[in-house]
This record gives sequence, structure tokens and C-alpha cells, in this order.
Amino acid sequence: MNILKRCEKAEQLWRIIGDFGILCGVVKKNNNEYIADNGKVRACSVIEKDESGVILRKGYVENISSSPVVLYTLSSKFVLDGGEYSVYTQYNAWQNESMGGWQPLVTTAGSRCESVRNASGAAPFGALFNEQSGKGVAFHLNALGAWEMRFSKIPSGGEASFVEAELGFLKDGFSYELLPGEKVELPEIWYYTVKNKCDLDCYKLHTYLNKKYPRKTMPVLYNTWLYKFDSFTFDDVMIQIEKAKELGVEYFVIDAGWFGKGAEWWRTRGDWDENLVTGFKGRMCEIADEVRRCGMKFGFWLEPETANFDTDIMKAHPEYFISENGSYFLDFANRDALEHIYGKTCELVDRYGAEFIKFDFNADLRYDKEHSAFIKYMRGHREYILRLKEKYPDLYMENCASGGYRFALRDGLLYDSFWLSDNQSPYEGLRIFKESVMRMAPQWIECWAVICSAKGVPPVYAGQCEYIDKLISCNDATWNSVAGVHGSFLKGFLTGSPIGFSCDLASIDAAAFEDLKKHIENFKNDREFMKNAVCHILSDTDSVCVFEFASIDYKKVQIVAFIKKARQDNLCVFPKLCDDAEYVLSNGAVKSSSDIEENGIDFAVRNCYTAQILTLEKK
Repeated sequence: MNILKRCEKAEQLWRIIGDFGILCGVVKKNNNEYIADNGKVRACSVIEKDESGVILRKGYVENISSSPVVLYTLSSKFVLDGGEYSVYTQYNAWQNESMGGWQPLVTTAGSRCESVRNASGAAPFGALFNEQSGKGVAFHLNALGAWEMRFSKIPSGGEASFVEAELGFLKDGFSYELLPGEKVELPEIWYYTVKNKCDLDCYKLHTYLNKKYPRKTMPVLYNTWLYKFDSFTFDDVMIQIEKAKELGVEYFVIDAGWFGKGAEWWRTRGDWDENLVTGFKGRMCEIADEVRRCGMKFGFWLEPETANFDTDIMKAHPEYFISENGSYFLDFANRDALEHIYGKTCELVDRYGAEFIKFDFNADLRYDKEHSAFIKYMRGHREYILRLKEKYPDLYMENCASGGYRFALRDGLLYDSFWLSDNQSPYEGLRIFKESVMRMAPQWIECWAVICSAKGVPPVYAGQCEYIDKLISCNDATWNSVAGVHGSFLKGFLTGSPIGFSCDLASIDAAAFEDLKKHIENFKNDREFMKNAVCHILSDTDSVCVFEFASIDYKKVQIVAFIKKARQDNLCVFPKLCDDAEYVLSNGAVKSSSDIEENGIDFAVRNCYTAQILTLEKK
């Protein structure tokens, strides 16, 4: 990658500081390995290049002395030529996931996460773009604990300067003891050249991830949470099961409220015993059986990383937990605690015959008593998930983490997909999806319909006397704010990713229900294509947003054009296609790729907040 400068000194490749000082000296290169040592520690980084254009940098630091050493800083560095650069980072918080923006690189810019929830406050993702050359580099950090990344302009003598990217573990309070012969992993970093500032050439990352970490499937889901939150009954849910079957749902998931010892179920987070007083009143096995009888798979919500003070497990084994600001967290660095939660999870899966778990995590743990930036905690948590995957290879595992605080590459490599956000507005969801595909594959990101039909809505224009039914969507994390949603916009939003419903399916009017049912049938027919598709963001303005989903060879392409503001008569789109090929469009037209490259494809613009889907297949 010629945008990065060749480095020959240890201090140009790493920032490793310990009780031995700073790791300096000449770097020895052996094929794709870069190695340096100072007699106390050895650093090694391995560079693996993929045909997708993505480069993986991984490595370790090893204690090669006969005595323990203490590490205070552990990060990888990249050096770029000087020039005028912009920096891209993403803020990440509840209902405001993946909020990205550019800023000029004047001195130092960057982001960090202090929490064990590794996308709390910021996503471990950034980019540098040289405004002079029109090229940049995107960096994705596999956050194995609390982390930080810094992009800095560094003086190199006189008026000249160069640019440096540093990515690694959070330095604040970091004090990691490394025993003789012990190794600690450096966080993996994926990076690649970018030319397009609109989507940062994210198709390269999608190509890489879909090849290396393929998805099991792209399912159709139902979740009870935004139906009645925790106030469901046995009879309520039985109605939803029947409607979900009719709609074409494949996994039916019971969210929070199934466990506890009474109405205040949250007080017994940590015990995970079925509630005999509220909810199903001890009848969840019957619910699970009915789900299976209707041809769907059963799942439930679990928050294994937290507990409340007055739970049975806290009283029996307080040593399993970490206390911080009135919250209690299972200590995954504690072997006994890990064995306990693994055993409890297996017990629940076996009891209910579950084939789906929605994992949540609703509090920030910011102080690591091990002073390891949560490296040891995250190792234990990763082992917990991998052991479940090994024992239950068909168990689908969804990652929630308050909708987004644990929403990073590291988690996408462990779980099957992400609950996009607790903000279930299709409008804000479109923004979140758009900016999230810049740092993960679209197949990882679920998009949800949280809707009902409002009856007797006044007509659009005077003179139209018939009142109509209209789809209404949740417009935030609850039903406190609602908004109308056009069926075409909703179907466009439910394209290219796993589909979810969390609402009263019986409240949707017959025509809208049949339209969604047909959309799900089409989704399932296209699923094998979509399961491996890459995504391009062709346009992103205040008025329009256009996605292209394409097979790896671009023989099949699907364009989803969202009209947010109808400020023009037509929208002209220029998709990425094969050279010298003819394409059959789903509207019946046949066009050559050269014609499309020159003239584009026109979409008629009629109404605000609508969407159009067009498929192109190579002849």
C-alpha cells in the first residue's frame, strides 16, 4: 500500500512502553513478519494481504526475559506522508449509533472507549484522507478491550511533517504484567486504501468479511419487546405466534420479562429463573412448543454480564461479580464465574429447546480491576460465546448491547447479527444502517419493522372523501413518538439485511400485511444472493440515499433508492457493473453497462419518503 510509508524502526511500527522504557531499535523483516526486541520484550507484527484489497495486521508482544515486565502502552502505528488530511470517526451511543463525520487534521484527532462495551461513545473505526491526492486509508480495530486511536500530524524537521495513526489499548490506567515467556495479543487491525469519501470503499471490507466469516443465514425474526415491552401475557403471545407463522417469520424471540420473582423482574437479573407470577407464569415451555408447532424456532433474551444485588447468585457467590457505581457485573476473568454462567446458559437452552439467544448488556463497566484494559475480561467472554457455539452449532446468537454500545467488528466475528438500535424509526434506522455498513457487512445488521395500522386517517387531498388505513411506525426507542411510513420506504429499509418485526402483527391491516408477506417471500428468494452481497452507497444527500447491493462478480445487482425529499422530477443513478455486459432490468428494459455508465438509470421522483427497488441481472 504505497500510501503508507515504509518503516524500519520499532518506534515507527509500535508504541510499546513498559518498566523497561520504550521499545526502540531496528526492525527485522522476515517475509510478512516484522520483529523487534530490546532483550526484555519482543514485538512481532504479521501482515496478511487479501485479494479484496484488505490488509490484516496482527501480532503479539512477548516477555523474552527471565523476570516479569509491566506494560504501560500497547499499540500499533502507521506512518503516512505529510499533506492536507481529513479524519473520519464515528460517535456511538444509545439511539445515536454510528454518527460519522469528517474534520480537518490540524494537530491530533481520534476516538476512544473506556468501557468493556467496546463501542460505548465511539466506534473502533476511522479513516485518513489526503485531500491533495484524493486517496486515503480506512482503519478497523478489532477491539479486544478498552481502546483508543489517534491520528496526528508530527513535525519531521523544519516546516515539514508526516502523519501518524496509532491504534491500540487504552493507555489510562494500563498496567499489564507479562510473565517470562508469556505473550499478549496486539489488537488486529484491518485497513485498505479508499478513494470514495461517501462510503469509504466499504465493499472491500464486505468482500473480505463475507469470504472469511460467512453468515449462517439472513433470517426473518419476531421479537416481543416493542409489542408490549415486559407486559405480555400467555394469551397475547399466542396470538402473535399465529400471525408470525402467517407472515413467514423463522425465529420467534421472547424478550425481557420472562424471568424474575414478580412484577419487578429486573431485580433478579443474574438468577435467570422463569417468572411464576407475571408474564407466562411458568408456561414458557408451552410457548416454545407452540412456536415449534408453527414451524418456527424459539429464542429468548438474556443479559449474562449483569446482576442485581439482592439475587440468589450474588448472595451465594459475591466473588463472581464486580461492583461499580451501584451496578454489578459478572467477572468473566474469574474462571468460576465463567463456568457458572456457561452452565446456566446451557441449562436454559436445553430446558426450552432454544435455537436463538438475544444477548444484551445494559450498563457500562469502566474500571478494570486487572488494569488490563479489559483484556482478561474479554478473553473470558469470548471463550463463553465460543463454547456455546461449539456445543450448540445451530444456535443463532444476536448481539444487542443496548442497541449499539457493543457494536463493533470484534462482536460481528462472534455473533450472528446485530440488533440495529433501540431507535426503531425507519428514518433514523436508514441513517444508522448506512453509516454502519461503512464498518461492517450489511448481512450483520438487522433492520426492524415496528409498526401498526392507524384506521380512519384523513385523505391526502381535499375532494378525496374516503378515509384510509395508514402504516404508523415507532419513531424512537418506545411508542412515545410515532410517524407515518410509506410501504415502499419500509420495504426498501427491509432489504439487504436480516429482517425483524417487533409489534402487534394483528394490528396491521390486511392489505399491508399481505404486502409485507409478499416482500418476505421475495426476500427469501433473493436470500442466497443477499447473503454474500457487497454494498455501495451510490448517493447520500439530504434529499436521497441510494444503496447498491451486488454479487461479488457484479452479475446481479439490486439498487434501493430512497427519496427523502422530492425536490426533483427524476433521480439518475450510476451503479457499479461488469464491463462490456448487457443487463436485464426488473422493469423489463435491457441495457448495456456502457450505456448505463454514460447515461445512468433514471428513477421517477414522485413522493417524499418513498423507496424504489430495481434489480439488474447480467444476460
